[in-house]
Amino acid sequence: MSSRLRGHGFVAYSLAVALWVGGCTPSYHSAQIPSTIQQICTDEYKMNVTVKMVGHTLAVHLHHDGILEAIGNRVELADTANEILGNIIEVIHRVILSSDAEVRFYLVLASDPKVPGVAFTLVRYLDDVKRANANMLTPTEFYSRTVFDLRQVGTVGLSLDQLVPGDIQMEQFLSWQLAKRIQGRLVETMQRRGTAVPELQCVGEYQQGEFAFTLGLEPRPGTSATDSDLVQQAFQDAAVVIAQVLSDYRFEKFDTVRLIHPTTGRSLLLPKTRLELLK
Repeated sequence: MSSRLRGHGFVAYSLAVALWVGGCTPSYHSAQIPSTIQQICTDEYKMNVTVKMVGHTLAVHLHHDGILEAIGNRVELADTANEILGNIIEVIHRVILSSDAEVRFYLVLASDPKVPGVAFTLVRYLDDVKRANANMLTPTEFYSRTVFDLRQVGTVGLSLDQLVPGDIQMEQFLSWQLAKRIQGRLVETMQRRGTAVPELQCVGEYQQGEFAFTLGLEPRPGTSATDSDLVQQAFQDAAVVIAQVLSDYRFEKFDTVRLIHPTTGRSLLLPKTRLELLK
């Protein structure tokens, strides 16, 4: 069974919420955040959530009907997920934007009892939310900075402890965000070239000062090899995206960036000094 993210209506709704709630409610102390979010979700929206703080990361798990739907062998966000997830995000923003807690990231894990084994996750950097509130980010950029994921997670022990083992670090968040941005750019490049777009998946990770991104650019249908110039264009596009995003976040805690195309075995190693020329 495959999982596919659908429903930009949810994205538009959550943007509107983010720009509306800031500074509208009384202050909450950091120790009150989990219980307050749980209480508001129960009292106002009749939804039970599990909430915990892991370092500077707020994690919220909602297990609720109407989040996901199975269509054949695919799983997608249900149309009713727009309002449900929008309400959860409204509560999160209402509380953490009016608290004294040093929350840096928040993560929403949503699952549906009717579609076991699949989870939707959303991760945001709180400073991005604040910048959006202050009209310092466009809606498109705010969307690009949000990490969405819909994936199979197994049917046993789905919980915050399973999917949020520790405090989210900036380098982790950037590796996830950049992987999604690169994936989107590759799709745009292939469409612009008139190339059939397969199921693309890019994966990013950060270890010991190096970002590594695996580019899931597969051969054209009916062929056994990916065009050499297409791979080179993918490397160039990815490098520009990475340079711009790391510059926008003023992130300097890295030495190199490695781009990998496993189908051809090609790779490109970019030191920080070279990446800075692409800003």
